[in-house]
Amino acid sequence: MAKRWTWNATVVEEKHGTRRVGSAMGEVEAPTREAARAKARRSIEGKGTGRTAHGVQVFEGGCGN
Repeated sequence: MAKRWTWNATVVEEKHGTRRVGSAMGEVEAPTREAARAKARRSIEGKGTGRTAHGVQVFEGGCGN
């Protein structure tokens, strides 16, 4: 059964020779913490985005809980 997980991460974006560093957060549904971390990383590092996730942290429960 899938649980709702909240995640946050540092995001590095490299485009056109410049590097920007920021943070991102969101929610995913997954059965385990490891699966939630992988899903969050995939959402950040989508194909062709130029973004890399660092230090992805996952917490049980949604943002509204």
